[in-house]
Amino acid sequence: MPSDPPPAPDGRTSHRRDAGHAVVVTGAAGGIGLAIVRRLLADGWAVVATDLDAAALTGVAHDLGRPPALASHPMDVTNRASVNAVAAALRAAGTMVAGLVNVAGLLQDVFAFLEMDDARQRRIWDVNYFGAVTCTQVFAAMMIEAGGGAIVNITSINEHRPLPLFAYAPTKVALGTLTALTAGEFGRHGIRVNAIAPGFTLTPIMQEKIRSGARDISVIAAHTAMGRLLETSEIASVASFLLSDDASAVSGASIAVDAGWEATSHWMNFRALAR
Repeated sequence: MPSDPPPAPDGRTSHRRDAGHAVVVTGAAGGIGLAIVRRLLADGWAVVATDLDAAALTGVAHDLGRPPALASHPMDVTNRASVNAVAAALRAAGTMVAGLVNVAGLLQDVFAFLEMDDARQRRIWDVNYFGAVTCTQVFAAMMIEAGGGAIVNITSINEHRPLPLFAYAPTKVALGTLTALTAGEFGRHGIRVNAIAPGFTLTPIMQEKIRSGARDISVIAAHTAMGRLLETSEIASVASFLLSDDASAVSGASIAVDAGWEATSHWMNFRALAR
């Protein structure tokens, strides 16, 4: 008689989209976070949208037509009690966590290194790095209970090639390193961890900087292989892939989604090739 098929390798646990499982998205009330919420709902995931701005979350739910697959919870990623309260609410509702997308983050204005004050730097670190640490600890524990899952950290092109953003850029480098470290630890639990490093993206904040003259879109486009900035939906599509079983063997990776900026931004040093 034929033998039974061999068991699936470790780490192949399905990231279930069935009832009772959901993906937690931080920073979900706008920009990349909101685009990820939209894409995950369209792809059949149940989503738990979290954000510090409770009013904005209410507006998001209203704008999306209050789909039954969407739950919203105000949450401060810098406050462990706030994160624990959301986890407790999910447990009380019988919701298991199948995924986490750490989007919540603060940008910074451009200033010289010698002008950087401690309070401003620590606030950015508290949100961009330590907030992701706290959410990963809390929700990864729930993923272990659920039998596996996937985590996506939103870093930045600053993770791979730092720009002169002396508070922001180091937080994204650190988050990229955390991605690799947690991928190593959580693999035995059937949890994959990856990062997306977005390039210059047309978020509402970026659009305002362009309108105010703080960013020159022509210069950015000229130093990007594809000659343009990104739409938030292009980040969201990669996040959905990394959460899905289509990425079942992808863990510990950091994927630059930047229209080729990282590949060609240094070509300005070679005038014959530069745009």
